[in-house]
Amino acid sequence: MGPDVPLLNEYKQEFFWKRFPQTVLGGPRFKLGYCAPPYVYVNQVVLFLTPWLFGGIGTLLCQLQLLQELHATVLSGMLMSGAAAGVQALALYAARRSGTVERLGAPNILVDEEDVEFTHCVGPETVRFIAPGKRFGLNVVLHTMLAGVLCGFGTWYVFLGRLTALYGSIGISLVVFVLSWVTLCIAEYSLIVNTATETATFQAQDTYEITPLTRPLYIFIFIAVDMADR
Repeated sequence: MGPDVPLLNEYKQEFFWKRFPQTVLGGPRFKLGYCAPPYVYVNQVVLFLTPWLFGGIGTLLCQLQLLQELHATVLSGMLMSGAAAGVQALALYAARRSGTVERLGAPNILVDEEDVEFTHCVGPETVRFIAPGKRFGLNVVLHTMLAGVLCGFGTWYVFLGRLTALYGSIGISLVVFVLSWVTLCIAEYSLIVNTATETATFQAQDTYEITPLTRPLYIFIFIAVDMADR
């Protein structure tokens, strides 16, 4: 290979920089190869931050001493389970309302999988693009339950009072709190919305939808070690 030959040509670089954030963030597609309506991005941001919202409610009620830690944990988990079930129900409804998603003509095969013509913020094509749903009914139940359990245990694991007692500094505790919830949101998104396709893969090869379980598994390992230590 000559010194002037790039490792990735122009269209592969474009594909990489669209796919890489999606892989890192667990599924949301914030960079598309065409102009999409703003509500497509807003809906994804809302879904991505939903676990943090519910965990924040439990954390706030616990900090205000309105709920005990156990009750705040259960509340956050139940809210997340309800939201995950709602997303799956909406995806199922959209799948029944629409047939094949209408796509725009694209000469570049690397962007053909994403080109969708959106008509409404909650239209079937928008819902199927953001939350395509699970292939198997068992996964719908399993992933929904795991989403609630993960949010509940995650809320319990990163209570601000516990972090402050551990690190002895409010500033450090806030940094750890924010980074922890970003990690939890990434894992939750893979469970409740769709599977994050790896950067080097054009289309997901996960037939039985096992990949969404890997990120929550890593988090559960850390939580299990903390619980065993306690």
